[in-house]
Amino acid sequence: MPSCPTLPTSRQLADQLGVGVGELCTPAKLPSLLEAVDAVPDPRSVHLVTHPLPMLLGLVACALLCGARSVRGVIRWANGQGAGILAALEVPDGDPAQLPVATTLTRTLARIDADALDAAVGTFVQTHAADPLAGIAGDPPLLQLAADGKTVRGARDADGLQLHLLGVYQVDPGVMLAQREMRHKPHETVHFTAALDLIADITGAIVTADALHTVADHARYLHRRGAFGLFPVKENRAALFARLDALDWDETTNPQISMVRTEETNSGRHETRIVRVQALEDGQVNFPHATHALLVERYTTGRGDGKTHADAELGITTAPVQTADAAILARCVRDQWAIESQHFIRDVTFGEDACRARTGSLPRALATFRSLAISLAHLAGWKNNAAAHDHYRNHPADALRELGLTG
Repeated sequence: MPSCPTLPTSRQLADQLGVGVGELCTPAKLPSLLEAVDAVPDPRSVHLVTHPLPMLLGLVACALLCGARSVRGVIRWANGQGAGILAALEVPDGDPAQLPVATTLTRTLARIDADALDAAVGTFVQTHAADPLAGIAGDPPLLQLAADGKTVRGARDADGLQLHLLGVYQVDPGVMLAQREMRHKPHETVHFTAALDLIADITGAIVTADALHTVADHARYLHRRGAFGLFPVKENRAALFARLDALDWDETTNPQISMVRTEETNSGRHETRIVRVQALEDGQVNFPHATHALLVERYTTGRGDGKTHADAELGITTAPVQTADAAILARCVRDQWAIESQHFIRDVTFGEDACRARTGSLPRALATFRSLAISLAHLAGWKNNAAAHDHYRNHPADALRELGLTG
């Protein structure tokens, strides 16, 4: 697996553009994970430190990429590696006898500054996800960011509060760019702008979210940062819903409507999706920077009862037509569910909901590294995460390269 996912494309375009491959994508110039997490404060007393913090975090990241699911699983994985792999992770002399015990790793992760860890890992992912070819061979690709919350159901603190995380996911190539905890303020809208603040540049991005985030302040925030919102409108925003519902959605009487129809069959389930888009005049609806309204209709068969199920949803966007036409908006509505698939992988492949880690920052740190493992597998081109972890388990040197290390 290439350590830089765009390297094969870089080789193809290098001859066309008359530049060296190294000018397009040089993995050696990208920071390694150990370099990225070096800025995370060590929570331990200096005189008690035996194992450097970057080494401990590197072990967790590499082990989870290779399919480990728990702290003890990380230590078991590490004890099965050769000297070259351990040395690349900065274990002294690559000696398994120098590895920490599970208790050391658990206590360190439980006390770590989770905000700083999320910021460091997020910066690492953002750097490696940046496409050096964007705009070179034509128009830059569409950047869609999907925001959504997830509850780590097994992680309850001493007060009985579950861990809630709000993530911002880059749909293509499928990486988690930022994550913010919502344990004590579980309402997602409070954390929406703070999570996006963790991403250095969102200019030109279309940000999608669920109906909770159909908030005027969110639209103003995105406008200030040069990004655009695409939000569903439900009856929790009664006035806005009524205005959009009153629009003429019949394409036979309203020639300004653009319509996109798609059909998809997957696992015996057939879905027909019709998206209608119409432009909004200034002040036509009371929502900041609104440019277009959407009506999404879904007709689904194959749910086991042999019937066709229909549902419809209104939406609104602040994206101009030159940035997103009807086809792009339809795709963005569909791709909002990509972040849900990432949540599914964390629950099924990594057993996140079943995990009973509860102490301090431990469950959040593990969630961060699970997201990192999924993101790195997607950056490397894997479509099946279970297959990716099987590969890295048998080829740990490839896992090192995804972390910017060599063994």
